Amino acid sequence: MLKKAANHYDTMSGGFFYFQQIQIIVKYGGFSTESPEFLLSLTYICYNETKTFSACRRAVYYLGAVMKSLHKTSLLVCVTILIFFGSVGVVAYWPAISQIIAMNHSPEEAQKFVDPFSYDPPLPSYVKDLNPVYKIQAELHTSEAKITGNMTLEFDNPKTPDVRLYIYDYLWNKMTVKSIRYKDKPLSFERGQSLVKLENPLGKELRGALTIEFENPVPRRGTRFGVKDDIWTLTTWYPMLGAQNQKGVWYDPPQRVDFGDPFVYHYGDYDVSFTSPQGYKWVSSWGRGQTKSIGGNKQQVHYQAKKLLNFGLVGSPLYHIETIQFAPNLTVDIASVDKGNIERIKTIAQSVFPTFIDMYGPLPYPNVAIAETSTGTTYAMEYANLAVFKRDMHYNNLIDHWLPHEVGHLWWYNSVATLESSHGWLDEGLVELGVSHYLQKRYGAQSATTLLDTYNRDVKRLQERYPNGKLDKPLQKFSTEEEFKLTWYSRGALLFDNLRRKIGDDAYKRFLQRVQQNYHGSVIGAEHLDQALGQTLQGEAKYFTLYTNNANKNGFGSVQLEPYITTIINNMSFYPAIPARVTHNTVYIPLRELGEKMGVAINWDDKKQMIRVKGNGREVFIKERERFAEVDGKRIDLGSPLIEIKERTMVPLSFFEKALGYETEYNQQQKTVKINTYPTIGKGQ
Repeated sequence: MLKKAANHYDTMSGGFFYFQQIQIIVKYGGFSTESPEFLLSLTYICYNETKTFSACRRAVYYLGAVMKSLHKTSLLVCVTILIFFGSVGVVAYWPAISQIIAMNHSPEEAQKFVDPFSYDPPLPSYVKDLNPVYKIQAELHTSEAKITGNMTLEFDNPKTPDVRLYIYDYLWNKMTVKSIRYKDKPLSFERGQSLVKLENPLGKELRGALTIEFENPVPRRGTRFGVKDDIWTLTTWYPMLGAQNQKGVWYDPPQRVDFGDPFVYHYGDYDVSFTSPQGYKWVSSWGRGQTKSIGGNKQQVHYQAKKLLNFGLVGSPLYHIETIQFAPNLTVDIASVDKGNIERIKTIAQSVFPTFIDMYGPLPYPNVAIAETSTGTTYAMEYANLAVFKRDMHYNNLIDHWLPHEVGHLWWYNSVATLESSHGWLDEGLVELGVSHYLQKRYGAQSATTLLDTYNRDVKRLQERYPNGKLDKPLQKFSTEEEFKLTWYSRGALLFDNLRRKIGDDAYKRFLQRVQQNYHGSVIGAEHLDQALGQTLQGEAKYFTLYTNNANKNGFGSVQLEPYITTIINNMSFYPAIPARVTHNTVYIPLRELGEKMGVAINWDDKKQMIRVKGNGREVFIKERERFAEVDGKRIDLGSPLIEIKERTMVPLSFFEKALGYETEYNQQQKTVKINTYPTIGKGQ
């Protein structure tokens, strides 16, 4: 059988180590490429047909790349056979064999390196995840315009002396927290303006639950939370778990102003049972729910939701609701008291959702809603999976701007969040630029250009009136609402549009989709965007951290990028935790990680107070931030100094050639560097 495969090999052209030839062995031998039998067969044929160890070595390297699973035990079996067939050659090439063994990757590693420069773990969210779960039973009393409710709030122990709840009500319309209990024991608490504080009752328990009874009057006016013309907009209607930063420090809810949305939220899961009068139709942060009659002319709607910033409802006995479906698994509920308006909303939705799905990636929720409220209510607003706007926007076609704007918030604010009081430019700028994408898709490039021209005029006015402001200015620090809108909306949009122009449409789209993939369910800022941008461009990128703190009078520049370099050791790609990169026009390599991968010994010499590197028969001494190396007692100029990146020593590529004597090759166009620790085939022996 093996001979038959070997004979077939003799007839093949182009060499043994292509995938087609590998398949031949599988075909004749009946083996799986994951089996030890296959490795034995390949090794046997390899050696007996070529009589050269170098070809067998290339075969093993090739197998490491193409096989789903290549375990070290199987590889050692092959090496054993090679020793049996050619002990002299094995002895001569033992350093290469040891490198082969060392460089073998597990299946998990192979899968991880499919996208080699994207495996950096996402930066932590601004909000420490306490994994809250809300179980709420509430009832809307329409005649009294109030909500009464009981809820169980389960969460991880924050390990702080106190626990905090956020109450986002109005000073003139206060929510009442009637009681808080833990294991049926009543707890005392302190109520502030937007904050409830109580002593942490969890002790050493890892997780616990509070039972909270509350009552919330619904304002009879067109506010963000309120009722007007029998349309009930129920947004921040229940107590919420407070939010900590990653150091365990509680955020204080920012002071509310007349514009913007200064809330701090915490993603959580929800189980909500909401009772209202019979005949009310509701859209929510999680679809239509399951409705049942419970007697007394009442109905109860049950919802179960995952990973939401908050849970909102908008409903009315006057609503008409239609649902449209978008691939792959997204339903959009549209609610209005006017059937004609629903058709107009549907037309916009059928254009804007595909545009944003293509631009940002699929929305990671199954249900979202668009709710039209009455005239004279809050302009337009975003809540978890809810895009809400007032009926007045049908005049002057304002809906064609502000509905796409609020739909954009389903990705930017909802799926990926930010600290609205300080970094609102992030979501507002993105969704404003998203409106231009929608206009271009639906009406053509001129429509999008006209909107961008408006933003440019706005920013000129901003530079004249508020030259020393900046994008990262806290909401409460803006002197006027005009400064706020010109900064976060217009200048924010141009920040992202400048990036799009610098890196191109395709890379810009990949960048936005990577942010969604990396940070769904997280609260992010400029540094998170820069990390995703660097992964997209395959380098260390700085853009948002540079320009969001720049004064308004300054424009936006280019992306600062240190390109990553793919490192190839003995024809095998290797991706260290700190990638090789071009810095100051020099290719830098992480010393320890690559050196040890090549079998080089690296340690600290106390006597010389230098790094000692031993490999390839040489002893080298080097020092941080110096460009000279001592090689077997001789001083050699490396051309560039050693540097440190993320607490790792980086050496110029010249170190491996000049100091250690290995062959190196840098391809600037392909962004690859090759290091060979044994003579190239055709050269030397």
